[in-house]
Amino acid sequence: MKTSNNKDKILYAIDNTIAKGSFSIIIALFVVVILIIIILSLFIWSLGSNPNFGLMDQFWVYFNSGIGRDAELAAVGTWTYRLTSFLVGIVAIFFSSIVIGSIVNGISSKITELREGKSKVIESNHTVILGWSESLYIIINELIEANKSESSSCIVVLGNESNVEMINKASNSINYDKKTKIIFRSGSSTSPDDLLKLSIGHAKSIIINIDDDIEVVKTILAIFKNKSVKKNNIPIVCKINDSLNMPVARIAGEGLVDFLPVYNFIGRVNAQACLHPGIAEVLLDLLDFSGSEIYFHNEESLVGKTYKETMLSYDTSCVVGIVKNDKISINPDAQEIIGKKDKLILLSLDNDCIKINDNPSDTNDESDKKLIISDQQKIHEEPKNFYLLGWNNAATIILDDLVGYLPDNSVINIANGSQVAEKYLSSLDSKEIPIKYTKGDIRDRVFLESIEVHNATNILLLRSSLFEDHEKADAATLFTLINLREIRQENDSNFTILSEVLNEKNADLISIKKSDDFVMSEKIINLMLSQLSENASLGEFFNELMQPKGSEIYFRNISDYVDINQEIKFTTIIKSALLRSETAFGFRINSERNSKSSHFGIHLNPDKSIKTKFERDDELIVFAEE
Repeated sequence: MKTSNNKDKILYAIDNTIAKGSFSIIIALFVVVILIIIILSLFIWSLGSNPNFGLMDQFWVYFNSGIGRDAELAAVGTWTYRLTSFLVGIVAIFFSSIVIGSIVNGISSKITELREGKSKVIESNHTVILGWSESLYIIINELIEANKSESSSCIVVLGNESNVEMINKASNSINYDKKTKIIFRSGSSTSPDDLLKLSIGHAKSIIINIDDDIEVVKTILAIFKNKSVKKNNIPIVCKINDSLNMPVARIAGEGLVDFLPVYNFIGRVNAQACLHPGIAEVLLDLLDFSGSEIYFHNEESLVGKTYKETMLSYDTSCVVGIVKNDKISINPDAQEIIGKKDKLILLSLDNDCIKINDNPSDTNDESDKKLIISDQQKIHEEPKNFYLLGWNNAATIILDDLVGYLPDNSVINIANGSQVAEKYLSSLDSKEIPIKYTKGDIRDRVFLESIEVHNATNILLLRSSLFEDHEKADAATLFTLINLREIRQENDSNFTILSEVLNEKNADLISIKKSDDFVMSEKIINLMLSQLSENASLGEFFNELMQPKGSEIYFRNISDYVDINQEIKFTTIIKSALLRSETAFGFRINSERNSKSSHFGIHLNPDKSIKTKFERDDELIVFAEE
């Protein structure tokens, strides 16, 4: 055993002294100062530099210099005077120290409070986001994009971490804009006092960005403690993961909160997107503030006109539906009459772009009739050999929708290692669509080959609920996806793959080989929350769109609608789609299908006055009812 040297002993003694508290430190420092003064006094006195001073005089002078008193004044007078003036000086020093210490401590506490984000926010008409997570960046960036048309805006974020930590984490992930001020505050979303500091009673909207449903409900209750929120009718939006928690959440929300059921919404998106490749990209474009968005617009000049006539009244906006008697109708009958209180549902780049064309296209234009293919052949869909790989809470919703979407004689193949899935499927009696279930590890290449995935037409790869950790779940999805792509290539198969990934960063790691291999993630949920915070009516629109019944998004071969041997205006295509009781609102260029920079060839809300030359494999994007 090694013995401690003197240095270690000294450091150990200092450590113990500091640990005892402030009083011990003061005493120790006093002793050290006295020792230093004694040594210096002995040294100077031994030199005999001042014969008028004895050793005590010398000590006294240095002692007073050490505590900040005037040495020369301290050396005059009798010792009684000296001691008295010394005591007065000591009292003055202690008093000054206490005052200075109090001031410094107050300033330090205030600085700490500010750095930790504890101070009150003095803002109005701002967006409040409650909850910190990786998905927060998507929401903030979308709100920044949405507010670009405004002169100034403000976003306030409340998280559990310190203000400095949140700012540092966000610095590389947020697209800061000079017009949008972003404020971070530290606190609990379930604390009414912390919420009060955010001026939520004067907010433009409140977004609850929390994954735990119980915490969401508690947060709603805490928000309503502020009476100004109800009084000012401030929009509140949040997501609910488990549909079983929705009834309680709605009670807590008192009809004033817009809820986004995560698994219901994602399930329906996945069900449609995997059968109709490209829909996911269309939905993201509709939800993204950087492209064309959905608007609800009242146009008095179009009252009494038909839906068909309204569609031809805008050059830079696409009419896709009507709000009549507070009920949303996507792709209504072409002869539907627009009433005084009705609102048009439009797809437009911005609210300022919604302008009536002074010279709308003639609905009876003879030149258009020559270009329109009126022969309406019934669209026949081949049976699907559908594979559902993986399992989570959205799977049951997907299966319910698939039964209604899949063509006759289709087959659903399910493979995963979930006991929940096995139990659910054993009790399922689907007479309409045969369902085959195989238990196994979908990450295993041998297992995938054993269930003959190479014969698939469509594959939906769900994030597995077997992994609670998001990173592990995404890693499992990545393993399976790599194997599926390899199997597809080796067998020269043509099946499409739709993969679900939670973390957007992990989605970026998976390079998309085909546009149809789109990687789903929580991004679509966060985009939806952002949209709802700006316009709550959008929830009803997308809910209507995601229903198995009614109009949905479809891709059609454009050569079935118009003559592609010459340049065509989009107006002509709209007229052709109307003959089929469909609403055209975009197209996809096949040559750009695998180009991410070209948005996979998808063009929504094209300018109707511009002519485009199409190829045979190009597709029309429509709202249609099958």
